[in-house]
Amino acid sequence: MTDATQPRVPTFLVVGAARAGTTGLVEGLRGHPRVFVTDPKEPHYLALHDTRPDFRGPGDDRLVNSVAVTSEAAYRALFPADAAAMALGEGSVSTLYLHQRAIPEIQRLNPDVKIVILLREPVSRAFSSFQYLRTLGVEDQEDFLAAVALEPQRIAENWHHLWHYTAMSRYADAVSAFLAQFPPGQVGVWFYDDLQRDYADTLRRVLQFLQLPAVAGEGEHVPRVNASGALRYPAVHKSIWWATRQPALRHAVRGLTSFRFREAVRAKIITRGDVPEAVRAALDPVFADDLTRLRSLLPGDVPLWLSNVGT
Repeated sequence: MTDATQPRVPTFLVVGAARAGTTGLVEGLRGHPRVFVTDPKEPHYLALHDTRPDFRGPGDDRLVNSVAVTSEAAYRALFPADAAAMALGEGSVSTLYLHQRAIPEIQRLNPDVKIVILLREPVSRAFSSFQYLRTLGVEDQEDFLAAVALEPQRIAENWHHLWHYTAMSRYADAVSAFLAQFPPGQVGVWFYDDLQRDYADTLRRVLQFLQLPAVAGEGEHVPRVNASGALRYPAVHKSIWWATRQPALRHAVRGLTSFRFREAVRAKIITRGDVPEAVRAALDPVFADDLTRLRSLLPGDVPLWLSNVGT
């Protein structure tokens, strides 16, 4: 609960892994009349506070460096001092990945904050991240395993977190840290599988976790967002890639169209596909130990990809 006399800090954080449904969940929460979510959805403050982001990968300046909020004053200013909002939140995926830096800052700003963690089967998450960067026109490798082979070099050259395909799919350390540093009632773990199976019910359960009243029809009309897949119309994508590199044009399009409209267009110009068998055969063993550790941290109901660990 917030009021105008209180410092403006988040009361909840969606800290899920990138490409695990965080944007879809955040947009659903944003639609609740008593919830406020920051714009940008990912200020990255908790992971990048008091730094000057200088990520060096293609497109990193536009995607992270120029939009990251790194001063405490600017971060607090993102949140309204409005008693009408029962919950204030944001959804930076860097918070989970860079948890060692983020957790102390979370505890300093608001030790009572609610943490919503979203996870996805690791190979699918990594492949989706690759496809997403391909649709943005910044990933020049056509073969995913070739891009994975370049990952250590890219990390060493300070390419930002979305390029860390396999590293971002290792969850055990981050989940363990959040569970250890916050009381059980403050940390909830959900899965991309939950959102895909029943978005509305998952949103209702998250709202309940945040101690917010449900709203009739909530979550029933939220479109698929941040869709990724193979490029269906290369010529169209080339035009989009060019447009995204024109700041004035990009700003104008954002001002004239809604987020949901842009996401609906994105979904129509890609072709979704399963992870290739060769990719899964190569990468499944990479995550085996991490998934064993993660399973021990989450003994309750989990998706098949996690419940079948070790069988």
